[in-house]
Amino acid sequence: MDKREQDSVAGVFPLNGKAVSEVLGYVLILSIVVATVTVIYAAGMPAIRSQENLAVFRAMENTFYILQSVERLVAYNITPVKAVTVRAEGGSIAVIPDWGTMYVGINGKVKEYPYGAIVYLSNDGRGIVLDNGAILEAYGNRFVPSPVNAITPKQLILTRIDRVGNEVYISLINVTGNVSFSGQKTIVLKNVRIDDNESYSGVNLKIRVNITGASKFGWNDTSATELWINSIEYALNGTIKKWKKVTDWVELKNVNLTLVVYDVKVLG
Repeated sequence: MDKREQDSVAGVFPLNGKAVSEVLGYVLILSIVVATVTVIYAAGMPAIRSQENLAVFRAMENTFYILQSVERLVAYNITPVKAVTVRAEGGSIAVIPDWGTMYVGINGKVKEYPYGAIVYLSNDGRGIVLDNGAILEAYGNRFVPSPVNAITPKQLILTRIDRVGNEVYISLINVTGNVSFSGQKTIVLKNVRIDDNESYSGVNLKIRVNITGASKFGWNDTSATELWINSIEYALNGTIKKWKKVTDWVELKNVNLTLVVYDVKVLG
């Protein structure tokens, strides 16, 4: 390229210091904008995802509130068979037949009542459990009653004191079935039978609930067991003669007992 051509190019694209400075300024501003957006995205996305996961979890609470109502209707034979469409958002739902065991001792003779539960496991490891008519929530090593429907005395034991003595009512909803799914699915809850409808007068009673299925999901069995024992203590409302937490027994003397086991099968 001769001098005339160089002068021509320089006339069209003047390479002076001011132009170079403006270009560097634009590049610097663009870099700052990109860096700022990256920082906001990196810092904000976990919070956004956390809120999304929380919203999904709360929606699943409402789903389990519906399952709870349907389970009771079927168990108590008000509606022997009921179909319900369930969407497992952000996780999966399964029937766990060997969730726990309730032990009932009557005058020294102990009977075991294994029972199942319906469990939701979220993608982030949290869970919701429909356990014997009550809704529990799992957060790692801690189980708590669901705020949608916390454990009350009506879930496991009803007791009252009258002129005759202590009236204790124990009901157990045993859920069975080979169902596990994610996404949307229509399941059918069916009343299989009402079993062990027994009554006793003036007996020495021992009660114990032991949860063994929580550890399958990485949750704490002891926490779930303790939650149930605390609910038993609350339900008995001062009639307990001896009480210890976790795997120990709740004992009562000279009570009138009614024991009913409801079997519900989940199909789908």
